[in-house]
Amino acid sequence: MIDVEKNEAWGPRPSRTGMADAVASLSAQRRRVLEALDEEPRSIAALAQLLGLHVNTAREHLDGLVDAGLALRSRLTPTGRGRPGWGYAVRPGVGASSVGEYASLAAVLAEHAAAQGGDVAGDMARLGRGWGRGLVGSRATDQDGEPDPEGTVLDVLDTLGFDPEDRPPVVRLRQCPMLDVARRHPEVVCRVHLGLVEGVLEAAGGDPHGVDLEAFAEPGACLLHLGGR
Repeated sequence: MIDVEKNEAWGPRPSRTGMADAVASLSAQRRRVLEALDEEPRSIAALAQLLGLHVNTAREHLDGLVDAGLALRSRLTPTGRGRPGWGYAVRPGVGASSVGEYASLAAVLAEHAAAQGGDVAGDMARLGRGWGRGLVGSRATDQDGEPDPEGTVLDVLDTLGFDPEDRPPVVRLRQCPMLDVARRHPEVVCRVHLGLVEGVLEAAGGDPHGVDLEAFAEPGACLLHLGGR
């Protein structure tokens, strides 16, 4: 059951892993600037030279990344007379990570699929199942080497930035790596996520039947119902 006719305060919070929503909204040029940042502050001039940009253009993008919460701005260590310039560094835990890459791709997919029409929900569920099967590898067993389908689901969801909280018989998904797009196109994004879980369960030796995703089900979470419990 995927139903988002809820108050907008309901549902998960944006994912903190990779700040995927913020990264997904970046232009190609600004993402390139983000990828050039290190954890140690670098001057605007150094970054502009590295990227082949005018200093003013580089400053505009860097300040935009600071405003988006993706970068940090601080005074550089003085090297001579006068006030030291600003240095820019990536915020710890932020970057054009795999989650961010996923969010960018999925945002484009969601807009395209919604515009095309047809059996969007079915197509997205099938896409998600294939994605889920592809993500299962060594994570499909527990520490004793026994099949652990539900543990694999939790592991995958945690890696992708959903911050799952396991409370049988449901799993609370407290973050969403694509919250903004999911609110606009739940028939695309939420169906992909449901198919993802089904694909992971199937590949890990579990039963994908009866799995359900209750989108924006309560304040602070979506609810994933694992039918095999």
